[in-house]
Amino acid sequence: MPKISENCTYLRLFISGGMSVKRILLAEDESAAMKLFRRMLKPYSLIEATTGEEALLLFIDYDHQVDLLIADLTLPKLSGIHVALLLRSKLPDLPVILTSSTPVSDWRSRDSADLKRLGSHLVMILQKPLKAQVLSNAVCDLIGEPQSERAKTA
Repeated sequence: MPKISENCTYLRLFISGGMSVKRILLAEDESAAMKLFRRMLKPYSLIEATTGEEALLLFIDYDHQVDLLIADLTLPKLSGIHVALLLRSKLPDLPVILTSSTPVSDWRSRDSADLKRLGSHLVMILQKPLKAQVLSNAVCDLIGEPQSERAKTA
């Protein structure tokens, strides 16, 4: 297994005797950023969407079986925060990473209000351009260590 961070060595989770990979729903409309995410999150199972609407449809298609949402703030038609709010109506404890090239202090008032509605529980905001180690640490912090890792340290 590749070492991603000091706190999250393995990215695979063993469930019921079988191996399952953590599933991330990634909503990003910029092709260069999507390519970067693919490379940085290679050990995970990625579900890729380029619009907020597509992310919602994929969430339904995958029967709400998502471990983490990573969404760009400024997706076409439906913002990343709106996607997070809608997904959380089905999975209240779904971890969320929002990405933006704009600092939070410069967000539109509607986005700031929506962020307040989303709350801070299991939410991280990462500034673009992303650094691989920052993203890896955020993902591991939100998803947690795999059970197999915890068993080794117990």
